[in-house]
Amino acid sequence: MFNWLKGLVSKDLLIELSETKVVIKVFGERTCIEYEPVLALVDEPTQTRIKAIGREAAVMSGEGVRLVNPFSHPRMFVASFELAEKLLQYGISQLHSSGFRAAPRVIVHQLEKTEGGLTDIEDRVLRELALGAGAREVVIYLGPRINTTFEHYEAIKRAQHKK
Repeated sequence: MFNWLKGLVSKDLLIELSETKVVIKVFGERTCIEYEPVLALVDEPTQTRIKAIGREAAVMSGEGVRLVNPFSHPRMFVASFELAEKLLQYGISQLHSSGFRAAPRVIVHQLEKTEGGLTDIEDRVLRELALGAGAREVVIYLGPRINTTFEHYEAIKRAQHKK
C-alpha cells in the first residue's frame, strides 16, 4: 500500500550515464537535467567534503581541491561507487524542488563500455547506485536511447524482463 502511495507523488526517471555527462529525464514530461559527472573534493583532517558538482566543479582549481569523475576508469565504467552515488543523489534531488522527495522508479542506461553486455557485477553496481541514490525500483537497460516523451516505464520494464 505504501508503494502505491509513493507512486502517486513520485516520478519515473531515466538516468543516462556516460563519462562526460549524466542526463536525468522524467517520463511523460519535458523535464530534463544534464550535468558533468565531476566533483570538486576538499580533503579535511577528518573527512573529504564535496565542494561542488558538475560544471561548477569542473572550473574549480586551487590548493586542496581535487577534481574526480567517478565514471572515468580505463577498464570499468564506475571507478568510485561512493562518489557515483553522490552524483546520482544530487541529480535526483534537483528534480524534487519541494521538501518532500518521493522515491522514484528509475531506468538506468549506461551508454558506454557495454560491448558484450553487462556482467552480473556491473548490473549490480548500477542497481545499487540507483537504490542508494533514492530509487524504490530499478531497471537496468541496454539498447538504443529511450524517448521519454513517447515510451513508458512499464513497457520498458516488461521488455527487459523478457530478455
